[in-house]
Amino acid sequence: MLNGNKTYLMVARLRMDFATVVFHFRCQPGYSLWLLWPLMVLIGSGLAVHDTLHADTERWVPEALTGKARQQYDDKAASRIDAWRQTLHALADASEADKLKGVNAFFNRELRFASDQKHWGMDDYWATPYEALGSDGGDCEDYVIAKYYSLRQLGVDISKLRITYVKAIRLNEAHMVLTYFPTPDAVPLVLDNLINIIAPASERGDLSPVYSFNGDGIWLERMKGQGIRMGNPNKLDLWTDLRVRMNQLGMDL
Repeated sequence: MLNGNKTYLMVARLRMDFATVVFHFRCQPGYSLWLLWPLMVLIGSGLAVHDTLHADTERWVPEALTGKARQQYDDKAASRIDAWRQTLHALADASEADKLKGVNAFFNRELRFASDQKHWGMDDYWATPYEALGSDGGDCEDYVIAKYYSLRQLGVDISKLRITYVKAIRLNEAHMVLTYFPTPDAVPLVLDNLINIIAPASERGDLSPVYSFNGDGIWLERMKGQGIRMGNPNKLDLWTDLRVRMNQLGMDL
């Protein structure tokens, strides 16, 4: 998929080239616009790609959420939602590796860590990315959900992504990270709010995997290969509730 800015420049350049070609053709006796048909088709294709990209980014982070965030929270919240949309737009044409880096860096930078008890007054609450960015706070689950959703919208296959429960050994507490499997039997890469570096699970001796899930299933995790499949993620009440709230915002998790 083409980056929006690149597409805009490409279409603008095509338009200028087209005008130049038309001028030269008109200077020739017996010119015919039918000879310009291939170029006209190319310009039309460029416009179609631009429109498709705009439609995709609008669906990923609906523009209506900016106004909603401003009304529900404040101007800074609206700016964070806009920054999220712009980040996805900029990454649309990136390699998968760069998508991982860009999404991980954005949420680790923009989302302020806050425990569920302190931020929401609840023992455990899975916030939508809109709620986390809008309210300027979230815990490890909220970082992971936001990264998972963003990468899915950017075209990363669901089979490569796992929301993974681990034990953070040094902290001696439960923790959640996003794992990415380049291939089914590979050691996954770990996207974590505790550190900014995306490292293979084999280099994260501070984490002990418990289980993982995505929109397709739940696995008893082992941080290498696909693990042992255990069932359907819709059995997780917090996941089901999250999907309902995401859908109400116009976003499909």
